[in-house]
Amino acid sequence: MIFALLVVATTCCTAWFLTGPAHQRHVGCLFGLADAILWLLAGVSAGKLIIVAIAAFCALCFVRPFLRSYRYARIRRQYVK
Repeated sequence: MIFALLVVATTCCTAWFLTGPAHQRHVGCLFGLADAILWLLAGVSAGKLIIVAIAAFCALCFVRPFLRSYRYARIRRQYVK
């Protein structure tokens, strides 16, 4: 029951921050990543591979903005030198 409440809380926070102002969307992505990791844990513990596959895809989607900003920061540092 506590695990289900944790999943619900992270899902609600994800939706709240992703639909909020632009400066809060990175917080929504962090909550979305945490939510996807929780679904990964649920899928592994239940032994359902389709849940694990969907949660892994969701985790990749939520981590993508952070990877993109990291890559652009590295490119900008190369041009500054």
